Amino acid sequence: MAPMKGLTVFIADLRKCRSHEDEERRVNKELANIRTKFKEAGLNSYNRKKYVCKLIYMSLLGYDVKFGHKEAVDLAGSAAFSEKQIGYLAVSLLLPEDSGFMRAVVAALRRDLRDAAEPSVCLALAAVSNLATREMAEQLTDDILAQLLAPAASAFVRKKAALCLLRLVRRHADAARARSWAARIVPYMGHRDLGVTLAVASLVTALAQQFPDEMRRAPAFAVRRLKSLVLDGESVGDYAYYTVPAPWLQVKLLRLLQYFAAPEPELLALLLRVLRHVLDQSQDAPRELQRMNAQYSVLIEAISLGVHLDADQALLHESALLLGRFITSRETNVRYLGLETMAHVAARIDSLAPLKRHQGVIVQSLRDRDVSVRRRALDLLYSMCDVDSARAIVGELLRHMAVADLALREEMALKVAILTERYATEYAWYVDVMMRLVSLAGDHMGDEVWHRIVQVVLGNEELQLYACRIALQTLRAPVCHESAFKVSAYVLGEFGHLIANAAGCAPADQLKALQAKMPAASLPARAVALTAVAKFVNLFPEIKTACLRVLDRYRGALDAELQQRACEYYALATVDSADLLPTVFEEMPPFPERQSALVSRLLRRDTEDQRSWVPGGRDMNRPARKSDDGDSDAKSDGPGEDQITEKLAEPADQEADEQTPEEQARVAKSRRHYARLLWESDGILYDGDEVQVGLMAQYQPPAGRIGVFLGNKSAAAIYDISIAVVSKEPDLVAVEPSAGQSALPASLMQMAQARIYFDVACKQLFAASPVLRITYTLAGAPTVLELQLPVTAAHFLDPVTISVADFFARWKQLGEAAAIGESQMVLKTGFLGSGDAVPWLRSVVGGMGFALIQGADPAPDNIVAVGIATTEDSRFGCLMRVEPKPSHSLTRVTIRATNETIAKVVATNIAMIFESR
Repeated sequence: MAPMKGLTVFIADLRKCRSHEDEERRVNKELANIRTKFKEAGLNSYNRKKYVCKLIYMSLLGYDVKFGHKEAVDLAGSAAFSEKQIGYLAVSLLLPEDSGFMRAVVAALRRDLRDAAEPSVCLALAAVSNLATREMAEQLTDDILAQLLAPAASAFVRKKAALCLLRLVRRHADAARARSWAARIVPYMGHRDLGVTLAVASLVTALAQQFPDEMRRAPAFAVRRLKSLVLDGESVGDYAYYTVPAPWLQVKLLRLLQYFAAPEPELLALLLRVLRHVLDQSQDAPRELQRMNAQYSVLIEAISLGVHLDADQALLHESALLLGRFITSRETNVRYLGLETMAHVAARIDSLAPLKRHQGVIVQSLRDRDVSVRRRALDLLYSMCDVDSARAIVGELLRHMAVADLALREEMALKVAILTERYATEYAWYVDVMMRLVSLAGDHMGDEVWHRIVQVVLGNEELQLYACRIALQTLRAPVCHESAFKVSAYVLGEFGHLIANAAGCAPADQLKALQAKMPAASLPARAVALTAVAKFVNLFPEIKTACLRVLDRYRGALDAELQQRACEYYALATVDSADLLPTVFEEMPPFPERQSALVSRLLRRDTEDQRSWVPGGRDMNRPARKSDDGDSDAKSDGPGEDQITEKLAEPADQEADEQTPEEQARVAKSRRHYARLLWESDGILYDGDEVQVGLMAQYQPPAGRIGVFLGNKSAAAIYDISIAVVSKEPDLVAVEPSAGQSALPASLMQMAQARIYFDVACKQLFAASPVLRITYTLAGAPTVLELQLPVTAAHFLDPVTISVADFFARWKQLGEAAAIGESQMVLKTGFLGSGDAVPWLRSVVGGMGFALIQGADPAPDNIVAVGIATTEDSRFGCLMRVEPKPSHSLTRVTIRATNETIAKVVATNIAMIFESR
């Protein structure tokens, strides 16, 4: 393109400006001049290009250019290459996505993509990659794909087409309809041109994360191409970098394979040969820095793939020894990679001995001058810790805590707390470490740590006596951190009586130690201390007067929380009742066994890390998924596996003989959850090893709203979450997502919860319940849950109260009618012998939407109930009689209704509820 004198002069004028004001005046003058020129008729090609280039330059300087868009589009649609080049550049920089000119740009791009001239095609591909709007993804994807698949296309055009598709897939995968053509591009990973292979490998990697089934052939092509590069010595020409054959392509292929499960045995054996060859080639450190960088990048990805496959422990042991050279390197980047990859190896290696050989070097890395290296050293120490090395590693972390960066102390404190709890073999060591931890790093960690200490103490009786002694010592120390003060106050309030008879630990001494630290404590800490004082009133009657003085002092506190606590505790303590205080202030029961909240807090920090492993060693990364044959140890690390579909909570009968005992127990548990939700408004629908699904329902017939709650119970994050409800009879019952609610999160960390609401409309009475379909990805493997939703026609019943005479008149009328809905069952009810059986039956009938008619039946245990089923079109009456016979352990249930469907649905629900009892 020939130089433009006017553009050169304009740029020179701007560079001569001595202030921003001068520059702004020159720009405004030029903008006014360009606006005038664009209004003139007969503007030639040279001047149009010149003025558009000036607008581009001003836009690059940060000025808002709101005109000239039409001229840029005209240049893009020109047949001349020089005009087209400037036009596409201007469109990419100046035109917003919602511009009205975008349709003309799409038309120009389509013409150029179908042009036979390669320069025009390449310009169009570059412009689409820069803009990548949804409209372009919808209308131009087929033309771009044709350039990639065209037999006569050059390698240069294929490469640009693949990269253009990659851009569209990353921004608008749904609009690009990637699933329909994804499988067709996989064979191009074997293209003879390495540039095409490199671009296609990037595209396949992006598609593999979204459409693993369509990409299932990719691992075979990747393994064979790696064999050709690494083992067969394929000639790579210009793609060799310091004698390393195509390192960028090797890295991409090795990374691509980490998104799939281990391939078939033949390919797996070939892949392990490739990995071992890469390790052997890296035994000697290269002298050239560039070659070392290329070789080490391939090695790191090879080790990561070996860890992902987890098929050769000898390979992992050799990798751990080789990485020992990395962490002693002078290069900061090499040390970082070595520590990070070692932590990855620790997630799957069966013996930590090769890693423990370098424990001293790893501890020294905590003092590295680079903060990122210090973080990776902390991750590695956390991952390689076990029972044998726990005391040494925890001790080193505590010693380093005092000098650690403020940004690193919170994470370090969390990991020390987790390791101490996980590997403690002595109660005294656990208490000593945790109290020292909250004293050292209490300002840099949340309340989860001291909460967890309290939970552990409450759950272990052997720990409580020693914890009380340490708590009293902590309160008597000259300096007591706030978190340590909270723990000490809570522990003494619960278990102070255990040390009351020891020397120096009398109740008065405990109260005195607590009082001494209260004035300097924060408001939340004093609130905990007031609770402890109130419990002292119950534990130690001899110091009741002193405790009441403390409470009375805080009844006039300015803080509302402290004042309310003090007033309520004082009132309870002064009530003349022998049973009130022991009942209100009884000892807290142990907390239920569950995953530590500290682990959840730690995992939430790595929200962008989508690896199939988490820091914490092999125990945290042991696969817990099941294969199709029910093998609980089967691995499913990658998305290349067939999707696992679990159909649970199905009320239909299943053949028990074809199920394993574990499957029978799982189905029975799911049926109980389902049955409970037939008469209760909220509860658990599904409780699995990985996720828990809860339900909350509200009905105002003929409409209802269902809230679905998805909780992550696994040790890793889940991604690609989708929750939908499919109605089997959409003409009878409609289920749609509620309007105005937030979208589901992109990921769900451990112990986190997502929710979505659905609106239900009962158009007519229906027999088949909708299906709840939940899909998610965990550790790279997609899972589908299909659960029958407890939404039946019986949920749209309204209770109606009528007189006894009206009930029996209507009952008789329905019994004599020819076309009615009547269902009668005699159910085995062995639970009738219990005292709460009849109240439970009444609760069930009431919970199903019926109004109980009191005194209608001579037998006091018999239940008579009335309900009205409401749809959008009509209403149907429904009467029920329940007649329990405890002497025979049988119950007869009779339903009469003006519609046969509602009678059958109510009968089915009653039968399932009774069966689950």
